[in-house]
Amino acid sequence: MRRLIPGLVLFAACTAAPDTTLSTGARTDADSGLFDPTMPRPEPSAISAPLPGFMRGINLGNCLEAPSEGAWGPRLSAQHFATAAAAGFDHVRLPIRFTTSERSDPNPPYTIQETFFTRVDWAIDQALANQLSIIVDLHHFMEIHTNPAANTARFYALWRQIAARYADRPPEVAFELLNEPNGALSPKLLNEITAGALAIIREANPTRIVMADSYSWSESGYLKDLALPKDDPNVVAHFHMYQPMSFTHQGAPWLDASFQTRGVLFPGPPATPLNPSSATLAVSWMADFFAAYNRLPIDQNPAGPATIYDHFENASRFVKATGKRVYLGEFGAIDQADPISRENYVWLIRTEAERRGMGFAYWDDGGSFKAMDPASGTWNEGLRRALVD
Repeated sequence: MRRLIPGLVLFAACTAAPDTTLSTGARTDADSGLFDPTMPRPEPSAISAPLPGFMRGINLGNCLEAPSEGAWGPRLSAQHFATAAAAGFDHVRLPIRFTTSERSDPNPPYTIQETFFTRVDWAIDQALANQLSIIVDLHHFMEIHTNPAANTARFYALWRQIAARYADRPPEVAFELLNEPNGALSPKLLNEITAGALAIIREANPTRIVMADSYSWSESGYLKDLALPKDDPNVVAHFHMYQPMSFTHQGAPWLDASFQTRGVLFPGPPATPLNPSSATLAVSWMADFFAAYNRLPIDQNPAGPATIYDHFENASRFVKATGKRVYLGEFGAIDQADPISRENYVWLIRTEAERRGMGFAYWDDGGSFKAMDPASGTWNEGLRRALVD
């Protein structure tokens, strides 16, 4: 099995010229098949300025963004924050669904329930008590993606309340306007509601870090369409990284039959060609992906470093064009994938983010993307190594 993780190297973003090769450190695993990772890393077109307090993080997923806490398995606990801090992270990202009827009124004035606000208060307190910064992320506001016009007023009302509630919190508390914009919320409309929400937030929080996601589920290729105010240095562009999806989401039970082909390794090609299912081959882009995956060498393989570099370069080009900082809010690979391939993938993304000066948060959902076990304070050791060693 091919491996992508020899030694791990931290890169000093913004202070040193970026390294252009993969590390060739002296890691000696019992598994045979370590390949020599000497192919060059492309030099970034720009390095993002650092985002102090938000450089190495982890998501506390499937807790407060579930329809009700516990409905998707995890419940937020004090141990989540203690475990993250002990591992060496400097922040957590907290996905929050404010829009269920039990949490906020679906009708004007769209009041957020005090009991739920108190739960969010507790989470912020826990982060700060563990010397962690925290991102308050408005997550799973499904309605605004399908009908922006009917839901923009509620979006603004939610942010007016959140901004007022946390105006006196320290700068270690950041806001994320809207997770993974998609559907009818086009880039043009997204820019309009981003500007509107920023104006509301700035009334009470003139200098707080505010993150704005790109369109199409926060895809890096849409960063170029994100219009952020030039005169506000504390607005940060935000993207997610799950490419290639045929690797990171292989076998995901919430996706359709075309994603159920398993055994995809990172990096490709496999020693023995993989035969995708008929449902996978019926989707033209997936058929093309697997044809290339089975035959192209590592440096050209769609399940390989080039794919990662291409998506990061989208972010670097945005930095170069705008001077804005960029943050990677989610990445990871499902536990259906080969464990070493998951470690390869996570390590490459983490080190590429560091090389380009970008803060990041691993997507830990407490389930199939889980890295840490708060109940025991232990970790998936391969993922822990990939993230912090």
